[in-house]
Amino acid sequence: MNILSIDTVLDKSYIALSLNDKDIYRQINSDENNYHSAYLIKVLKEILDENNISMKDIEYLGTNTGVGSFTGIRVGLTIAKVITNRLNIKAVPFNTAEVLSNAFNNKNIMLDARRGSVFYSNDGVNIELIQYEDAIKILENSNTAFISDLTLYNNEKFNPYKNKLIAFENENKNLSIIELNIVKNKIKENLITDTYSLKPTYIQTPPIYKK
Repeated sequence: MNILSIDTVLDKSYIALSLNDKDIYRQINSDENNYHSAYLIKVLKEILDENNISMKDIEYLGTNTGVGSFTGIRVGLTIAKVITNRLNIKAVPFNTAEVLSNAFNNKNIMLDARRGSVFYSNDGVNIELIQYEDAIKILENSNTAFISDLTLYNNEKFNPYKNKLIAFENENKNLSIIELNIVKNKIKENLITDTYSLKPTYIQTPPIYKK
């Protein structure tokens, strides 16, 4: 079974390729010229060429649908839709809450959503949008840590609660490994879909759609 997993949503682009019993992982960092997702196609082609396979050999494609970077979500989903549609590959969507909860074995997640809002999950699957004030109340009344991002961690409004926040970027987890395992488990559970059912997990309206 050949599986490809891509993620352009988070702090890096993550690529994982499973060829029967062989797993390959890559991470792409941003540089001064381009955002990391700009290099996805180039690096993906390199991985395929190095392993003497083509996209036609891929049976399942997993992709992160969000939440996260609006640009990253659009890039990842566009690529996933083109590949799955043209080559009739089965799609396996997953979201950011699933990735982080599996990476840290913690279902409590708070990510900055800009404009005074937070992406919040308390089950490691479902994500809702709450205001800073509500997030602070949750932190005040909680005895557990929350997986966060550097933007929220460094927000001065949340300074009193830094001991309850773990910025995932600081932990240097290889999320491509986590994501490939998520995709494999979803395939086993038959949680697959088609090209036309791949939808972004925006939660809130992207800025490009606002006047």
